[in-house]
Amino acid sequence: MTLYIFNPEHDYALANNEPHFVPPASAVKFAHDCAPFLRHIVPDDGVIYLPYSDAEPFLSLRGNKLTTLPGSVTRLRPWGWDPLVLRQYKELLGDNCPADNDKLSNIRKLAHRRKTIEAHRFLQQEMPDLTLPEPAQELFSVEEMRQYVEEHHDVIFKSPYSGNGRGHLYAHGECSPTLLRQGGGVIRRQGSIMAEPLHEVVQDFAMEFKCDNGQAAFSGYSLFSTRHYGYAGNRLMSDEAIERTLSRWIQQPVLHRLQNALTKYIEQHIAPQYDGYLGVDMFIYLQQQKYMLNPMVEMNLRMTMGMAAHILYERFVHPDSQGTMQLDYSPKAGSLQEYATHQPPLTCQDGRWHSGFLSLTPVETDTQYAITVHINPL
Repeated sequence: MTLYIFNPEHDYALANNEPHFVPPASAVKFAHDCAPFLRHIVPDDGVIYLPYSDAEPFLSLRGNKLTTLPGSVTRLRPWGWDPLVLRQYKELLGDNCPADNDKLSNIRKLAHRRKTIEAHRFLQQEMPDLTLPEPAQELFSVEEMRQYVEEHHDVIFKSPYSGNGRGHLYAHGECSPTLLRQGGGVIRRQGSIMAEPLHEVVQDFAMEFKCDNGQAAFSGYSLFSTRHYGYAGNRLMSDEAIERTLSRWIQQPVLHRLQNALTKYIEQHIAPQYDGYLGVDMFIYLQQQKYMLNPMVEMNLRMTMGMAAHILYERFVHPDSQGTMQLDYSPKAGSLQEYATHQPPLTCQDGRWHSGFLSLTPVETDTQYAITVHINPL
C-alpha cells in the first residue's frame, strides 16, 4: 500500500533542513484544509496520511476518515521529500518505514537554485541558436548584492531554497536597508542568495517531467498564474491547447526541442538520484519589443500544482471543455463556504466534467484554503 502526504510546507522544511522544524501556521492550515485534494490525482492504491489531524489521521481515496492504517505500507509518496516529512513517516511507521536517508540528502543538493545555473548552461549548449537571458548568479554577501543592483538596476533576489514565489526580494536601482537586512538574513541561514535581472513577464508556464529508475520522461505542460504572494491557479487544458497558446510568442518546434533538451539534462543530472515528479518553471517576457523565453526559472523536485492540473484535465475534463484550477483563500470564517454556495453546480457529459464549479477539498465554516475548479464548455 502507498502512503501519501500533502505537505505544502515542503519548501520551508527543505530550507530549514531540520526534522523537528515547526512550519508556519498558515502552511499547516493549508495542509490540513487541502490534503483531501490528493484523492483526485493519485492512483487508486493507497491512503492519505494527515499528520496534523489527531483523531482520524488517515483518509481513504474514497474520502472515508480512518483511525488506523488498513494495511502494510510498502511505498511512501509525499508531495515533496524533506527532513520533516521523513520524521513524520518514521514516527508513524517505526522500523517498518521504507525510507531512504541518502536519497533525501541528494534531493536537497539537487533542489538548490544553483542547479538552475548548470541547467541554463546545458540548454545553451544544446540550443546554441536560441537567445537565452542572463543566468542567475549566486551571491555570498550584501556587498555583492549592492554591486549586482548597481550593474543590473531592476533585480529579483531569491532564497536558494524557496518556491511558488516565496522568498523573493526586489530592488529597483538601489538596495534599501530593509532589503539588505532581509538578504543578509537569507545568506546567514542558507549560505548564499540568488540574483537575476527582473523581466517584464508576459506568460508563466512550466514543463513537467517524471523520473523513474534513472530515466526521465516529459509528462505535460502547465499554464499557470501567480499573485504577488505566490501561486494563484492553473488552466485546465490539453497539452495541444497549451502549445497553441504559447505559440503566440514561441514557435512550437522550439518548445519541442526544449522538451528534448530538458529530458536529456534531467536524465543525466537528476534522474540517477531522484524518483518522482519534477517541474521546470519558465516564462515568456518582453524585451525591446521582442518576445523572449526564459526556459530555466526554477526546478521543483516535488509534485507540483501544474502536474496536478495536468492529471485532473486528463482524468476528468470533457474534451469539449476547458477550465481553471485555483487556490482560494480567505481568513474570514464561512467566507469560502458562502462563495461555494453561489457558484453554478458541476454538470457532467459522458462521465466527464463539462461545466460548472466543484471544490476538490471540503469547505466548512472554519475552512481558509480550498482548491476549486471552474469548467466552461468551448
